[in-house]
Amino acid sequence: MVYRGPSKDCLPCRRRKLKCDLRKDGCGQCLRAGISCFGYRDSNDLVFRDQTRSVERKMLAAKATTVSLQFGTLDHPWHYCARHDARHSFFEHYVFGLSSSFDILPLLYEKAKPDDHLSASVDAASLAYAANRYHDASQVLFRLAAQQYTIALRRINAALSEPELASADSTLQSILLLDLYEKIVGRDLKAATPWLAHLNGALALIKARGYNDMTRSRVSRTLANKLFTTLLISCLILGHRIPEGVVELGRRLEMFHAKDDLKWQISKMNQQTINFRVDIAEGKLSKRQIVAGANRLHDAYREIEEASSPRWQSRRVMASEVDLAHRSLIFGGEYLDLYKDHYTTQVRNTIRIMHLQLQSYIQENLEDDGSDEYARAREESLSRTEHFAEQVIASVPQFIIPGIHPNNSIPFSSVQTLKCGILLPALFTAAGASINPDLRLWTIRTLRYMAAWGNMKSARMTADMLEEHPELDFQSMYAKLGGYAFTS
Repeated sequence: MVYRGPSKDCLPCRRRKLKCDLRKDGCGQCLRAGISCFGYRDSNDLVFRDQTRSVERKMLAAKATTVSLQFGTLDHPWHYCARHDARHSFFEHYVFGLSSSFDILPLLYEKAKPDDHLSASVDAASLAYAANRYHDASQVLFRLAAQQYTIALRRINAALSEPELASADSTLQSILLLDLYEKIVGRDLKAATPWLAHLNGALALIKARGYNDMTRSRVSRTLANKLFTTLLISCLILGHRIPEGVVELGRRLEMFHAKDDLKWQISKMNQQTINFRVDIAEGKLSKRQIVAGANRLHDAYREIEEASSPRWQSRRVMASEVDLAHRSLIFGGEYLDLYKDHYTTQVRNTIRIMHLQLQSYIQENLEDDGSDEYARAREESLSRTEHFAEQVIASVPQFIIPGIHPNNSIPFSSVQTLKCGILLPALFTAAGASINPDLRLWTIRTLRYMAAWGNMKSARMTADMLEEHPELDFQSMYAKLGGYAFTS
């Protein structure tokens, strides 16, 4: 999808319903009125178009197939119930529950009309989420999601033709929801365009509104923060350099984050790491420069962690404090690390994923000249790898052993299952990086345990990938699980 709009006029002129003179040195209307003007919209960036996977064509083909399933149109009572239940599950997880990454949505959704772009976008994302979670009905739910996605695209296009709606928070929220849909259904990184298309469109909207306008209200800032984080993740997975517009958005949001916001500090660091990875992929760095750069980034992450407050630290629980029947769920039978909550665990494991990838760069690019210095550097990097892998592994038992948390049980509670979901990318990375065969076997066995007791298809898929495709990289694994859709 690409954002393509009807008017190049600057935002103040559009709001005042005046003809903008589009002067190169600045809008004359704004100059005469003494109004700050942030420039003109680029018509090449402007209305959202579907450039994803020919959704309408697939939708029509799916419609024919649904005849054999004895379902009719979206107005069929069963479809109405499906959408209602999907919305309930979506809000339970993304708004009020474990993730809460769309916690601002109710403020916008309560004002939405049943036939507007936000309602259609919520239904598209909700149905895709439900299809992935409740795989017994996934075929039909994904078809319904595709229909709603196409409807949402048409409605967003209509909204963008109206200046007031084009600059509304509800429109930006709708686009972020369609991006979530893309991450859930788009598992093939070879078709990478949809992973950034919606986000680039959202960034164009923010530029058109002006960065100052985007930071005036809590709702707008929350949406801008969501876009910033999502763009970073997408660039990491796709191996794209961070666009300057994203860097500028981060600068504008900096003042609204507390100094102890570890996630924000890491997000800023991740910008450097992502661009470093792109420089390597483009052949811009020598082996020596790669090793030096990876060590520098490793030290920077470590300094941020060491300076973080106690709320981000874990409490070590020895195996002797755990019921004997469950000690086999602790790697090596020694200890587990207990964090304040799943969010803290996820942030700390995200840092470990970056550490592990940096160590792999060091090990791949150290030049073996037979010297003691080479041997020491390699041994140090291997030791770091095992250290970070074991830290990831130690964060797992807190979510699977009954009694560690109040909602831990056998079979898993629904909340417990969702918490285990955030562990999967880190577990995959740790098992793939470690040279300890026992750690890899423990990881696969634990993933099978999650799959069995938590009915977690994603855990089974991760175990299968570790066993059958050990060469698979983190980015491909992340995409196959539905991207940040299940780890945010």
